[in-house]
Amino acid sequence: MNLSNTLSIEDVEKRPSSENGWLLFSVITVVSLLLTFAGQHLLFSDELYFNALAEQMTYEQIQKTIAQNHEWSWLGYCIIPLFNLLKFSLVTSCISLGYYFVADRWVFKSFFRVVVQAELVLLFPAVVKLIWFLFVQQDYSLQDLQYFYPLSMLNFFEPTAIAPWLAYPLQLGNLFELAYWLVLAYGVSQVIETPMPKAFGLVAASYGSGLLVWVVFVMFLTVSLS
Repeated sequence: MNLSNTLSIEDVEKRPSSENGWLLFSVITVVSLLLTFAGQHLLFSDELYFNALAEQMTYEQIQKTIAQNHEWSWLGYCIIPLFNLLKFSLVTSCISLGYYFVADRWVFKSFFRVVVQAELVLLFPAVVKLIWFLFVQQDYSLQDLQYFYPLSMLNFFEPTAIAPWLAYPLQLGNLFELAYWLVLAYGVSQVIETPMPKAFGLVAASYGSGLLVWVVFVMFLTVSLS
């Protein structure tokens, strides 16, 4: 893939699209926190835990587990900003490294903004999930919440009929992820002024490789802990 006719590194980093993406990062983090808070308080009830754990624990043990979840729930909210920062940085690094290999130039700030913008696509599944279980499937189990992902390949299988290590890759195979790739590719094409097919190839070779490593790691971890 030849990107030698793209902009110089100075021009790329000075483009308007390379303005600081921290404001958008903050907005996405706040929205993520709100969606997590809404999900925890509107979807996860004590009754849901009792129904899921009744055959594994005593009543007192379930009560203790629920109390501990409530006590440490604040930790999950603290992790979200750190998780977002780590995720955006890793995805940006993958794309920047891929671009460096084909154009011998290192671009980070502009690609970081593209990655943050693309993350808006991945907020929609959480919104759909919240709406689905609040208004459509109001009778659900803890397993339903854990395995549900809109417009994914996982919806074609019964959770109990597949191996646990297959759940994540099947969940990842969804239309929102495809849209995420396309938005990434479009943003990259705008930053380095290259045709969309070449930008998509760059995203597939760089981010796609990193994602493959991550999926294999999650599958290995699932098998090891199961």
